[in-house]
Amino acid sequence: MATAALVSILLLLVAHQLAEVLSDDEYPTITLPQGTLKGRKFTPGNLSPYYSFLGIPYAKPPVGNLRFKAPVPAEPWNGTLEALQEGNVCKQIGTTGTASLVGDEDCLFLNVYTPELPGSGSLRPVMVWIHGGGFLFGSGNKDGQGPEFLLNEGVVYVSINYRLGIFGFLSTEDEAAPGNAGLKDQVLALRWVQQNIAAFGGDPNQVTIFGQSAGGTFVQYHLLSPMSKGLFRSAIAHSGATSCAWAVDRKPRENAFLIGDALGFTGESSQDLVNFLRNVSSDQLLSTSFVTINEEDKPRITSMFHVRPSVEPVVAGEAAFITQDPLILMDEGNFHKVPFLTGVTLSEGLFQYTVAVLISHRTWQEIDQDFPKVFKPELRICRDESCGDAMIPKIKSFYFGDQHLNNNNVQNFVDLCTDMTFADGVLHGVKTMSSLSSAPVYFYQFSYDGGLVSPLPELANLSRPTHGDDMGYIFDNGIQVSDESLDAKVRSRMVTMWTNFVKTGNPTPEVTEEIPAWLPYTDKETNYLDIGAQLELKKDYHKRRMDFWDDLYSLK
Repeated sequence: MATAALVSILLLLVAHQLAEVLSDDEYPTITLPQGTLKGRKFTPGNLSPYYSFLGIPYAKPPVGNLRFKAPVPAEPWNGTLEALQEGNVCKQIGTTGTASLVGDEDCLFLNVYTPELPGSGSLRPVMVWIHGGGFLFGSGNKDGQGPEFLLNEGVVYVSINYRLGIFGFLSTEDEAAPGNAGLKDQVLALRWVQQNIAAFGGDPNQVTIFGQSAGGTFVQYHLLSPMSKGLFRSAIAHSGATSCAWAVDRKPRENAFLIGDALGFTGESSQDLVNFLRNVSSDQLLSTSFVTINEEDKPRITSMFHVRPSVEPVVAGEAAFITQDPLILMDEGNFHKVPFLTGVTLSEGLFQYTVAVLISHRTWQEIDQDFPKVFKPELRICRDESCGDAMIPKIKSFYFGDQHLNNNNVQNFVDLCTDMTFADGVLHGVKTMSSLSSAPVYFYQFSYDGGLVSPLPELANLSRPTHGDDMGYIFDNGIQVSDESLDAKVRSRMVTMWTNFVKTGNPTPEVTEEIPAWLPYTDKETNYLDIGAQLELKKDYHKRRMDFWDDLYSLK
């Protein structure tokens, strides 16, 4: 008997032994090594029923002396844990600004949704969602990202919380606070999945991680980290890559001490700083870190995302998530060779326009005058003060000619931000991975401007969709549309392709009239799928614009 088949049978037997379903099917229980969980059954309209188990602790609360440290597995519990509501979201700024602080440091919970409890049939493929939010916001909660359409295709779905902002990514670049606690949270959650998901009917040998924006960069980080090896079989990254300049903090120690200074720290040693910060209230630490930004990051449009993953020091006796520049690791082929699906939306840069102009009220004159300061930090291979000096005039000339930035060339600004901060970095990963791995790499552009998102009126005259709009066609975001509408058809195609990829490593194992063959990207066949009102396989994604960036960086 083949080894894989034998392993699947053994896992199924284990799942049968672990699962205990009450005679009342509405509130089933499942017993894990940690203890017994009580879940709930849902029947969502015309979709298939599913079971949810919410707010499962996978790590000890990272408070007190555990603040800024790598996570510690959760202790077993006594009795039955009622997994009927989501756990605390991680500490973060609310939607109304720094006056609104939400969440709790005790937040390391995950949620499991399964279309069927163990007892019959084989184990099902698993999708683990790593939420985005600029490293500062978000959670694995269901609001706005309901998994019902994915569950309807027969996959098990897991969503996780991980520490955000300073709590998840403070680094002093030494043993006091090596950094990347939030990424290590994700690793521990993925280990939990490996150990426990069979009890929910999921196959630990068929795990796909997927995420969007910052979550997409996390997916690529897991492709690069030795800590994540063997924890997933395939990966999906929406609108994010470690090649993007905003994905890596280049000055984590400087940022840590700036925050300390703002809070009144007067010492010099890293350990003294960390001890000091552990005694600051979570609200004060969060609100101060949110507005304390180094001088280089202040002018950039995404300046709020300044506490980010970073390259870790090698610390004796402690596992590091990543100890080399992700660009170097990727270019040298030091990544996990698994099937990979990634892409961008047509106008990602509307996000920067919204942040800079509509929210922060920066004027075009200000952005135009500060053009080098605004955009030099966004160069993905510029790591010193002077390397971008010759690049910036070329960038401005390519996108704006001899014009100043103004209301007549907003679309040029959107295209620049799309390319510089998202598309170039994502495509760099696609090209590199496809050339150095035998595993397939699938690339897409989401160009459908439909009704499953709620665009701002101020964006009506600009090309869409923008950053995050594709998520409305993967998740149930609460917007209702007719099953016969084009919106529903686009969503159905995407959900089918995404779950096909999860099940087989190929988004289009069967070609239909609605869904043509999606061929992988290769050196010779530069394929990408344009996801619009129809699906169309194309080549050479925005060739003129992408060639410009390749040529620009080749001159460094």
